[in-house]
Amino acid sequence: MKIKKILKKWSKSKNIVIATLIFVYPLGVYLMWKGEHFNKDLRWMISLILIIWTLYLGNSSSDTTFESSECSATFYQNGCTYYRDSNCQVISKSCD
Repeated sequence: MKIKKILKKWSKSKNIVIATLIFVYPLGVYLMWKGEHFNKDLRWMISLILIIWTLYLGNSSSDTTFESSECSATFYQNGCTYYRDSNCQVISKSCD
């Protein structure tokens, strides 16, 4: 019950809603929809932008790492280890 009162109070402050949209956006989206600071079209637009942003961040975090800056190197990508020769050709691959 206490949390509901706090969230209701926060949703009435436009500055808190904007700050949570920036720093803790899942909570910010909830507060934005509970409050009345933004019209419905703007709420949908902000929600859509944050969904796209989340999907972009989820897809852009590649787990590719290189052990060497030379062409003949071992590198890891998507759970697999790749071995390259001096001509940058993958000569072996091992996946978990």
